[in-house]
Amino acid sequence: MKRSDRIIGGLALLSAAIIVIKLSGSMFGYDLFQMALDATRPAAVGGWPAAAH
Repeated sequence: MKRSDRIIGGLALLSAAIIVIKLSGSMFGYDLFQMALDATRPAAVGGWPAAAH
């Protein structure tokens, strides 16, 4: 198996995982990527993210 085949296979698996995450999140009404980004941002003063104000 060539190295390029492994890279293409890895990218295909990654894209399939992203599609599954997006679909499962939309079924339950959540944007999982946005929730993950919000969890990694530092909280503003008072504990609320600045975008919520």
